[in-house]
Amino acid sequence: MEEFSLEKVSFDQPYWLILLLLIPIVAWITNRRLRKKPTIRYSSIEKFHTINVPWKVKFYWLPQLAFHSGLVFAIVSLARPQLDRSSQSIISSGVDIVLAVDLSASMLALDMSPSPEEPSTRLDVVKDVIEEFVEKRKFDRIGLVAFAVNSYLVSALTLDKEYLASNLKRLEVGLTEQTGTNIGSALAEGINRLRTLDSKSKILILLTDGKDEPQPEHSPLIYAEGAKKDNIKIYTIAIGTNSRTRTYLYDPNARGLVRYANGKPVIDVANYPVDKEILKSISEVTSAKSFEAKDKETLSSIYEEINKLEKTDVQLEVNALFEDLYQWPLGIGSLFIFVGFILDRTLFLRIP
Repeated sequence: MEEFSLEKVSFDQPYWLILLLLIPIVAWITNRRLRKKPTIRYSSIEKFHTINVPWKVKFYWLPQLAFHSGLVFAIVSLARPQLDRSSQSIISSGVDIVLAVDLSASMLALDMSPSPEEPSTRLDVVKDVIEEFVEKRKFDRIGLVAFAVNSYLVSALTLDKEYLASNLKRLEVGLTEQTGTNIGSALAEGINRLRTLDSKSKILILLTDGKDEPQPEHSPLIYAEGAKKDNIKIYTIAIGTNSRTRTYLYDPNARGLVRYANGKPVIDVANYPVDKEILKSISEVTSAKSFEAKDKETLSSIYEEINKLEKTDVQLEVNALFEDLYQWPLGIGSLFIFVGFILDRTLFLRIP
């Protein structure tokens, strides 16, 4: 059953709600009537202070509260509240996207941390930004590829953004069981996932902070030429402030961070050069753009620029369906008015 949400409730005839403004006026007039001064005069009321006031006198306002509450619900019923149960299905989406993310050991560098007191690896920052990007591409199929020396399909292209987000969280250095870098391997995996798709626009966004190591048999430009023939654009992003940086260390045997005896991760200084020239050439071959990001804000702006460059052309099939809810406030309002009437004629009966 679909979960109820107030965000999906609307009013078909909202102008009736203007009558709610009259409720305070009616309540004020009624209260004045109930508090009118007694018409029987006494020479002295001194002894009246010793008399216990019945509980009914203290709660004289209860019938009127029930009556006025009933009026509120009745007016809401007149406005005809409705629950939007409309559904929409995607007939076609204009863009298919593969995100290729580097998982080499250099992604443990700490140079993109928001502050020294809040150490964050490059990978942590990248995952946060990509998650925001995915949320904005609601109608696009998106796939996720991780790579080091070899590439690894983390998520096939899908419209299920929750599934994609859960797989994004799984990204960790060592997931591919190597810590080197092979850009061509990532390109090959991403291109193979896109080339057979019948979509108006196919793009591969490759993010890395390193260079090919060990040196591959084929240049990444060969894969870029193949992508061009298949009308695939490759956007490349080089991240990191500089090659020499503070970083966590990766232990391939334990498949985790190198730690001291007390459990704290070891922080060292390492040199992680990035091949910006090859990344720029890859993008140029496919008529796309190459970017550099040294902090989270810049990286976010890069994905935002790509988001604007690659507009989604979506065709939706909408099934409009609204479920009336007026009977609920009408029933509740009638119950309140009935209870108020009964209380006023029984427990709180006034004899002037």
